[in-house]
Amino acid sequence: MIVLADDNAITLLSERIATTDIPVVFLGLNTNPRDHGIQTYEQFTGVLERPLFKRSLLLVDHILPKAESRKLLVLSDNSATSRAALSPISDELKPIRLGNLTIEFKLADSEQAWRQAVLNAKQAGYQGIFIALYHTITSEQGEHVDPEKIIAWTAKESPVPNFGFWDFTIGKQANTGGYVLNGYEHGKLAATLINKLLHGAKAKDLGYISDSKGSFRFSLSGVARWHLSIPKEMSDKAQWVD
Repeated sequence: MIVLADDNAITLLSERIATTDIPVVFLGLNTNPRDHGIQTYEQFTGVLERPLFKRSLLLVDHILPKAESRKLLVLSDNSATSRAALSPISDELKPIRLGNLTIEFKLADSEQAWRQAVLNAKQAGYQGIFIALYHTITSEQGEHVDPEKIIAWTAKESPVPNFGFWDFTIGKQANTGGYVLNGYEHGKLAATLINKLLHGAKAKDLGYISDSKGSFRFSLSGVARWHLSIPKEMSDKAQWVD
């Protein structure tokens, strides 16, 4: 059996693997399976990753200071995964309106561009930043920067509250909170498919599972730093870290 764990893996390997009879379980796929042609591969089954962007974006309406309108920045690295993940919100990453929110997008290639976007956020009129992915940022020397360094710097230097879409981006030296997808639960969904295949099921009969169940997750230190007020109905259901 082969497990493919993101859009890049599926893009690079699915066509080659399809020439074999080896069963495949994919997970973390943000794009449409048709974009990769895998709907024609009978030995493929898997879990579609659908980050809960709109619900997470609307979260700020409940926890940021009251305002008639707000402008938010969604900041991510300029990777195939980022583009695939964010395209359901805005196909060409053009600004959108969501209730009284204006959402703008920026994809950064370099550490310098990333830092500039963060440091200028408040001056540019943003009340908050949603940090998506930050794993392909490069230094001036063209080397990949440690993702933990990027998110820790962002948490320390951001002039406005920073939120996230995935559970692994929330923490003491990371994003403050969000309505997030849980990577562990996503993996469990893939594991159910793996077990069924191991017990004789055929991939073509299993189809695809869509992961659309999220949860509230907040950093205690982040909420305290920004003096945020989390509604009780949210707070009671949330996972609190650090």
